[in-house]
Amino acid sequence: MPYGPERGAGRLHRVGHDGSVTTVLDGLTIPNGPAFTADGTLMYLADSAEGRIDRFRVDPEDGRLLDRTAFAAFAPGAGSPDGMTVDDDGQLWVAVWGAGAVHRYAPDGTLTAVLPLPAVQPTSPALVNGTLFVATAAIGLTPQPDDRPDETRPGGAPRHDGRVLAAEVGASAPPARPAILHPGAPGVPSTTIAARPSGGATRREAL
Repeated sequence: MPYGPERGAGRLHRVGHDGSVTTVLDGLTIPNGPAFTADGTLMYLADSAEGRIDRFRVDPEDGRLLDRTAFAAFAPGAGSPDGMTVDDDGQLWVAVWGAGAVHRYAPDGTLTAVLPLPAVQPTSPALVNGTLFVATAAIGLTPQPDDRPDETRPGGAPRHDGRVLAAEVGASAPPARPAILHPGAPGVPSTTIAARPSGGATRREAL
């Protein structure tokens, strides 16, 4: 996507196992997501700048995107759809940037739940064993100590932008699948390099 004000200059690309890159969709402004159902046959893609989420059918043979349909739309001032994930029941969970919430949608597009957050800029949700984790961003916001109430939050609650938040929601999602590039593909080592786990400590913030 462009970093300037150009609209419709963003694209969605697909990387093949051989390292090849194919443009599968253009005319986007700020593409976000995407999220796939467990069987890989449906893909959801947000255009944050346009305030919309589209759904596509994915061709299992060649990865083409088919049957684009409007799934959800956001009114001006209601926030922008950002990162998303699909749970085990096929429901779509969407971080809504600028609105301080995560939305949950049924497969037919019905909004079934809104989870308010103590952060106005959620970016990406993940579901693990009944827990919803939500990454948030502090970029563009005025730094604010935890002990100073934020009048923009309901009840003057402290704001937690820039942290990873967690809430028990009783829903889970299929585990992430690795993207496998064949050894020798452009940018891929000829031998496999084992990934090292991070040793950094994290703080868990409850919603």
